[in-house]
Amino acid sequence: MKKILIGIVAFIGLIAVGLFVMRQAYGWNDGMANARSEIHAATLDGRIYIAGGIGLFRVLDSCENFNIQTNSWADCAPLPRPLHHVAMAADNNSIFASGGYIALPFEQDEDASMFALDPAADSWTELAKAPHPIGQHAMVHNDGKLYLVGGQNGSEDLATLWSYNISAKQWIELAPMPTARHSHAIAVSDEKLYVSGGRSAALGSEITIVEVYDFNNNSWETLPEMPKGRGGHGSFVRAGKLHVFGGESLSQGKVLASHDILDLQSATWTTGPDMALPRHGFAVGDDGTGGVTILGGGAHPGLQTIYSVTGTTQKLAP
Repeated sequence: MKKILIGIVAFIGLIAVGLFVMRQAYGWNDGMANARSEIHAATLDGRIYIAGGIGLFRVLDSCENFNIQTNSWADCAPLPRPLHHVAMAADNNSIFASGGYIALPFEQDEDASMFALDPAADSWTELAKAPHPIGQHAMVHNDGKLYLVGGQNGSEDLATLWSYNISAKQWIELAPMPTARHSHAIAVSDEKLYVSGGRSAALGSEITIVEVYDFNNNSWETLPEMPKGRGGHGSFVRAGKLHVFGGESLSQGKVLASHDILDLQSATWTTGPDMALPRHGFAVGDDGTGGVTILGGGAHPGLQTIYSVTGTTQKLAP
C-alpha cells in the first residue's frame, strides 16, 4: 500500500513538473502575476484593470492593472470574493464589477453584488445588488449609468438589458435584445452598443448574429451576420467599423485567432489581421492609440482552460 501511495504521489509530481515546463515553454506564465481567463477589463487613467477570473485550477479574487504607457503590471485590491466571468466597466472615477460565478465550473454568485473600486483608496465597496443572479454577461458604462447585457441566470439564457443609474441608485429594465445569449462581446461607439456572437441553448455555441442598441431611442436593430460564429471573443469599434476577433469554436474544439471587420456604412464584412496568439475568454482594453490591448485568456478551449490560462498581452490595431 505504501509503495502504491508513493507511486501516486510521484506520478502527480511528474504531471505538475510537466505542466510547469509546458506553461513556461509556451509563455503562458508571461505578463500578469496571475495568469487568468474568463475575464473582462475596464480602462481608467491610462491603466487597464482586470479582476477575478479562472486561474490555474482555481477561481481568483486578485486584481491587476496594466500601465498602457510603460507596459507594466501592478497589483490592486482583491475582489471581496473570488469570481469568474465577472463583468467590468469604468466611469471617470471608479472601476465596477458585477455578477459572475464563485466556483468551478459554474456555481453562480447568488448574492449578485455589484462592486466599485476606488483606485485612490485601493478598496472595493458594494455598490448595489443586481436585479437577479447573472454571469457570462457584459457590462458597459454610458452617461452615468451601468448597463448589464445578456448573460445567464442559472441555466436561463438572457436577452435582458438592465440600466443602473449610479447617482440615483435605481435599476430600470430596458428593451431586451432580440437574441438571448451569453459569452458575447460588446463595443460602444456614438451612443450605440454593438453585441456580437456568443452562445445559447437555442442557437448553439457559435452565434453569428450581430445586434446594435441605440441608447437614445431604447431600440435594437439587427446587422449583417458575422462570417464566422464565435463565443468568448472580443470586439471594438473604430472609424465606423466593428472589429470582432478571437474566441473559440466549441464545435471544432479550437481557439480562434481570426479577425472580421464590419463596415457599418456599407454593411459589408472584410478580414483583418489575425491575433498573434489565438485566445478565448480574454479581456480587451482601449490602448488610447486607436487599437486595443488583449489581456490573458485561455490558449485551449472549453474545460482545457483550467490548465491553459495565460498572462500574456497582445496588441491589435485596426
